[in-house]
Amino acid sequence: MKFQSFIAWGIALGCFFLVSFGIAQEAEQMRLSGQVTDAATRSPLKGADIYLVRSQVGTISDADGYFSLILKAIQENDTLVVGFVGYREYRVALKEFKNRSRIELQPVSIELPDSVLVRGERIDLVQQEIPHARDVVDFQTIEIRGSSEISDLFKTIPSVRVEGNDLTGRRVQIRGSNAGEVNVYVDGILINSLGEENAADLSVIPTENIEKMEVLKGANLTLLGSGAFGGVVNVTTQKSLERSLLLKTKQGSFNTQYYIAEVNFPISRRLVVNYFGQYSGIEPGIEYFPGEFSDSTKTENQTVESGKQNHNLALNYYTGRGEWSARFYGYLLDYEKLSADNQPLQNFRKNYLLSGAYTGNLLGVNNMDMRLNYLLGDDETRRDRVREGGSDRFVNAFESRRMNARLTKKFDFGIANEVQLLGEYFHDEVETDVRQTLGGEDYSIYNALLYENRFSAAGVAAFSNQFQNRSDITWKTHFGMRDDYVVTGDNYLAPTVGIQVEVEKTRWSFSPYLNYGKNIKFQTLLENARNALSEVSGADTVLVRLKPEESNAGEIGVGVTYDPASEALRDVDFKLAVFRNVVFNKLVWIPGFGVQQFEQSQIGRNVTKGLEGSIALNKVARDWDFIAAATLLDIEYPSLYPFKPESMFSLQTLYSGDWGGYFSATFFYEGRSTAVILNEFTQEISSFLLEPFFDIDLSLGYRFRVGRVRLNLQAAGYNILDNSGFQYYLLKKQYFQVSLAAKI
Repeated sequence: MKFQSFIAWGIALGCFFLVSFGIAQEAEQMRLSGQVTDAATRSPLKGADIYLVRSQVGTISDADGYFSLILKAIQENDTLVVGFVGYREYRVALKEFKNRSRIELQPVSIELPDSVLVRGERIDLVQQEIPHARDVVDFQTIEIRGSSEISDLFKTIPSVRVEGNDLTGRRVQIRGSNAGEVNVYVDGILINSLGEENAADLSVIPTENIEKMEVLKGANLTLLGSGAFGGVVNVTTQKSLERSLLLKTKQGSFNTQYYIAEVNFPISRRLVVNYFGQYSGIEPGIEYFPGEFSDSTKTENQTVESGKQNHNLALNYYTGRGEWSARFYGYLLDYEKLSADNQPLQNFRKNYLLSGAYTGNLLGVNNMDMRLNYLLGDDETRRDRVREGGSDRFVNAFESRRMNARLTKKFDFGIANEVQLLGEYFHDEVETDVRQTLGGEDYSIYNALLYENRFSAAGVAAFSNQFQNRSDITWKTHFGMRDDYVVTGDNYLAPTVGIQVEVEKTRWSFSPYLNYGKNIKFQTLLENARNALSEVSGADTVLVRLKPEESNAGEIGVGVTYDPASEALRDVDFKLAVFRNVVFNKLVWIPGFGVQQFEQSQIGRNVTKGLEGSIALNKVARDWDFIAAATLLDIEYPSLYPFKPESMFSLQTLYSGDWGGYFSATFFYEGRSTAVILNEFTQEISSFLLEPFFDIDLSLGYRFRVGRVRLNLQAAGYNILDNSGFQYYLLKKQYFQVSLAAKI
């Protein structure tokens, strides 16, 4: 694929960027809009009162909860107030309100202090980042799609895909990155350290428990994106303040069974307990164990059995000044199958996350966010070889432990200038043990106990100005800096800069942006150990370290929203971005003949260039949404970044009617990509092309009530055409399911 087309698009975007400053000389009116919903049920609230205190203007929300206020100018220190009978009044400083965002009103029965309701907006690190491309998947979309496979939720997001299986994990890639170059957060906890390759396994996150999933793209995310050359996935789990009980079951292909329970229980007017549990079992007959060579003739293995458990427990205590929270997350995997020569293979995985946090005002200091996290990952793989008179066993055990403390503070200067500061401490431990039992005798092949301490400090300063005193055009400049310090004495600076222009008109908004910067990715403890020693015991950070990988990346993009003021169409959203990322010191790992031997070289350098875009027609005829997305990628060395399609396209239709019925149809296409497979038995690396393919997902459901019980019945099919042709990944195989949920 020729990159000249990317350059042409970049020039067009640059011209579009400059033209924005030549808009009519007469300042037009500005539009403030959003949606009002019930925090517990997420249903839109019709007739809610919305007004600005100082400007003394107001309106009410429509049948879908949407509102729009026309303003001639923004009053300094104005306050947005939203009220509805039976709900707690919502108040927020106008400068803190993100235009076109959703406002969730809490029922008065919980009687929580007003100040608690607006804290989350003030300390949202996503909103404080360098300008970047961002996509959001909300609870309503997740419910309509209906999939228990989290990878299905990414099919319609430009430049994003998920690959893997139960053993390798569901691993996300953004803009052609490898999975270890994407940071994944769950309720503020970075979960990458649970995996051996520092790649987050999305299996830790059950889809039924997701409230919102944000995808932040690009390498220049100062606050959340340390080492994330592709971007960040930020997941917020559900947290209801209403007493409720949810029971759900799903039954599907591959003898799949899901059993789900969720309990929300307010113990008092300030203390709320939430529990979510899920058990799933599947017999994925087409999955492969790591190391088995891809064989196009091998399609079934009926001996595969996989069982998973997810447990999430949250306690939230609300005060008049903020929120205290404690969370526990658990993920358990039990995987068994027979190898190609009918020998037992097993994998046992246990992931645990503990988190304590405070958000709000503390000791007279406003806008504080303090978090203490502990993560434990335990992964053991067993290979048995049954022989006459006994059996031999090969075991590969990996355990990771991380303690992470984070403090963030936001400072406001004037009406629109702000500085977000972040400080973090990481203590990482890794223990790996490779051993085997032969003829009843135990042998240690490789053993390592490693640890490391690292400190990070980051900040983003944002300065906002009106263009030529035009209240409808705002120019915002962002400066970011991150400093990572390792206790060996090494420290690394990563500066970033971004500019965004926001043009707000009566019927449309226009927001071009650009960013450029540097990012640093540290090699994992195991990679550093393998570089120095073939057998390690009690090693720490005094080892000779590999150089960190570096990224120099730039991006230019634009977002446009048009409101036709018509009952037939609520609005149109358009996004376009061109990006380029150069990675230096890329670690190339070449396995030797034997577990003890490793050859590593930091000779890798790669340039990834790309173009992505999407357009969404929202609330067509009040009930329909239509979304189209496209991605083009040009990766210089596919051997460094395998399994990355050169192009991706998707079309999605969503319908949700007032009568309770809903429907979803998704068409997606993945272009040609290069596969690189290691045969663990022969130590041979093979490379071959994966042909393009397309497929379709469909879901159909009906929501209704029986007395006080809300029921949701759904039937769905994924990868219906079964066109993938590459059988290593279950994620792309044909799958059907039915589900029934009951909530009281």
